[in-house]
Amino acid sequence: MVIFTVAYDLKLMTNQSPPLLRWDIFCRVIDNLGDAGVCLRLAADLASRGLQVCLYIDQPAVLKQLMHNATYSKSLSVRLWPEDTESFSASDVADVVIEAFACDPPIAYIRAMAQATKPPAWINLEYLSAEAWVEESHGLPSPHPRYALTKYFFFPGFTPGTGGLLREPGLIDRLETAHIENKDTTFRIFLFGYPQPKVAEWLDRLAAQAEPTLLAIVPCPAQQQVDDWLATHTDTNQLTIAHQPFVPQAKFDALLASYDFLFVRGEDSFVRAQWAAKPLVWQIYPQEEAIHLVKLKAFYDHYLDQGVLTAKQRSIYWQFVSAWNNGNASSNDAVLASTWPKLVEIYPLLLENARVWRNQLLKQRDLVSQLRDFVGHLVK
Repeated sequence: MVIFTVAYDLKLMTNQSPPLLRWDIFCRVIDNLGDAGVCLRLAADLASRGLQVCLYIDQPAVLKQLMHNATYSKSLSVRLWPEDTESFSASDVADVVIEAFACDPPIAYIRAMAQATKPPAWINLEYLSAEAWVEESHGLPSPHPRYALTKYFFFPGFTPGTGGLLREPGLIDRLETAHIENKDTTFRIFLFGYPQPKVAEWLDRLAAQAEPTLLAIVPCPAQQQVDDWLATHTDTNQLTIAHQPFVPQAKFDALLASYDFLFVRGEDSFVRAQWAAKPLVWQIYPQEEAIHLVKLKAFYDHYLDQGVLTAKQRSIYWQFVSAWNNGNASSNDAVLASTWPKLVEIYPLLLENARVWRNQLLKQRDLVSQLRDFVGHLVK
C-alpha cells in the first residue's frame, strides 16, 4: 500500500553518471520516534542527492508525525510494510536494499532478490555504538543460509573505522545561521526522555538555583514524572516548566540549538544533539541485563576525553549521566540533585567540550557519503 508518493521524472537523470540507483529501505518501529527518525533522515538525505528511494515502514502514522508539512525530494516515496501475502517479482527489487536495525525484509521480497539477474547490494544498517568491536564488525559480510545473497553490516559510529553519522550537506552552516544567542540569564534545558521516576530532588534543585531556569519538555513518557512533581509544587521559585509542542523533524535541529543543556534519548535526537554542540545527557534505550549501560559508558569515554575537562569533572558528569540511566535505583534522585549544581558551575567548560567533540566528528565523512561509496563497490 502506498502511503504517499511523488512522481519521479527519470528523464531528468539521463545525462548523469553513474546511472540512477533505486534504494529500498525497510523500517520497523520499536523505539517510537527513534527508528522512524533515523530512517526518515537516511531516506531524505539519499533522495536529496538524486537517488530514487522507497521507505517501507510498519507504522506510517509515526512517520507522518515526523514529516508533517515539510517539503521532501520528489524522489522519495513511502509505503506501508508489505503484508505476508504480498508478492514481489525480480523487477520490484531495488539496486540497494537496506534493512534498518536488523528488521529483515519480508521473505517474499528476499526471494525476489534471489531471483534478480543482478542481486542487489543488501545492507543491514546497525544501531549506533561507540564500543570498540564496532570497527571490527563494520562492513563484514553475512551470507544468507538459503539463497545466493550476501548481507553486509554497516555500523554508524564516531571513529574513522566506522560508517560515520547522518549529517546532511549544509547542516552545520544552517545551525550556525539559525543560532540566536540567549541574552537573558535564564538557563534553558531541553528534556526528551523515557520514564524517569527519580527526578523530584533534581527538580527541587532546579527550583532553588540562584538564576532562573527554564525546563522545556516535549511530549514523551518522562513528562508524567515532571507533571507529578509540578502538581505538588504551587511555587516553583526560579524554575519555569514549559510544555514544548511537538515539532516535525525539519525544525528539530534549530529547536535543540536554542537550548543550553540537552536531555535526549534513543538515537536520532542523540546524534542531533551532538551537531547542536551543546552539553548533553543521553538516555539510552534500556536493554535486558543492563547491556545498554556498557554502550552508554563507551560513548561517554570518547565524548568526555577531549582535553577540556579534568578527571574530577569528567567523573561528576558521568555520575549524573549514569544516575539518569539507572532506572529505579533509590540513590538516583540524590545523585542527580547533588551533581547537577557542579555541572552548572562548570557549564562554560561543558560547552567547550561539546564544541570540540563536534569538530572532531566533522573530520569524518558523513554516513550517506560513506554508504554510497560502500555500495558502489558492491554493485560494480
